[in-house]
Amino acid sequence: MKKIILLLILLFFTGGFSILPAVGQESAVLLKSKDVRNQFPDGVAFEVVAEITAPDKIKEIKLEMGVVGGSARSAYAYLDFAPDTTVQGKYLLRTGGAQYKPVGTLIEYRFVITDSKGRVQETQKDTFMYMDNRFEWDKVSDGPVEVYYYGSTRSRAELILKASVSTVAKMSALLGLKSAQFIRVIGYNDYSQMVTALPPQAKAAQKELITQGQAWYDYGIFLMLAGDPRADGVASHELTHMVVAEATKNALVTVPAWLNEGLAEYANVNPGYSYDTFLAQAISAGKLFPLRHMQAPPGIPAETILFYGQSRAIVKYLIDTYGEDKFRQLFSAFNKDGLQIDEALKKAYGFDQDGLDNAWRKSLGLPPVEAAPTVTVAPPSPKPAPTPKEPEKPATPAQPRGGFGCAAPVPAFR
Repeated sequence: MKKIILLLILLFFTGGFSILPAVGQESAVLLKSKDVRNQFPDGVAFEVVAEITAPDKIKEIKLEMGVVGGSARSAYAYLDFAPDTTVQGKYLLRTGGAQYKPVGTLIEYRFVITDSKGRVQETQKDTFMYMDNRFEWDKVSDGPVEVYYYGSTRSRAELILKASVSTVAKMSALLGLKSAQFIRVIGYNDYSQMVTALPPQAKAAQKELITQGQAWYDYGIFLMLAGDPRADGVASHELTHMVVAEATKNALVTVPAWLNEGLAEYANVNPGYSYDTFLAQAISAGKLFPLRHMQAPPGIPAETILFYGQSRAIVKYLIDTYGEDKFRQLFSAFNKDGLQIDEALKKAYGFDQDGLDNAWRKSLGLPPVEAAPTVTVAPPSPKPAPTPKEPEKPATPAQPRGGFGCAAPVPAFR
């Protein structure tokens, strides 16, 4: 009996093109074909052709989906067809607009077919990687990181891989993370090619800022401009965001943007000069941001560059002045204790954001700022308890958490 059960388990999880009947029921459906087609940038098309002997009919085909290597929730949808003895069911998993899913998403799926007598049959699980089909992709990998590239750019992909692996190791140690998640890096040679794969962005920002990279922690994916002269720096910046998200995945509060972006730039192995330039100008003009106003990045492009530079300087001050052990305590206060930023800073360092702001300004020879009203990030609303009833409308995999990005000013010649 144990051998029979083991055989059924192996049949379910090995690849193939067969269909598995429900236990105790005779197989009635003949699966003639199943197909998954990449329709980048619009979506992924699923199609099944199946038949059954009359008078029985195929009543329903459910598509069950999940993301491999990420933490996004599983979901399901129903293929579109009219019940009949022979059916051709179709469903388009949208990947653009409000239902955006990043290139590199690895989807695990199977079909669950129900006939008119209520008999249920399931296909074997399979996987499909949603990629930008305008290019022929290759990859290099090391440990928890894969870097995908196209064209004659293998050496550059290896440079990105080296920076990514070292950054993951260094930042994991800094934040007290014992193991890192699996990360898939998708590298584009040119911004005009990458922009089609990015989520919708404000037109004003696109005119003044070039998106160098964007990461989605829930999917374990990072899209980047691999053709950037400082591609290794872009990779180290974004991979740090992934490590921060992993290190705080159990936190009840959001890490403020100044800390998240500042740490990402602190880890940048090949930083540019624009952040330092904007920071120096702001220091001279007395136009630094109050730290309490840096819980989220500003919407004005020029202010965004200053925001990155100031955030990096403050994080560097924390680590250089008080050491890595204190910094680990700060992140432990987020993840294990669920503290807000002010309480977390007090526990690790003995001062809040105002105290940190003024200590950093004092190190620059600047006067202190007046205490500003406390800005807190509320914990997420409780999620409603799940019910056994399935939704009537098709569902799609949950939107990826993260969307962390880095940007640079558009060159004058562009």
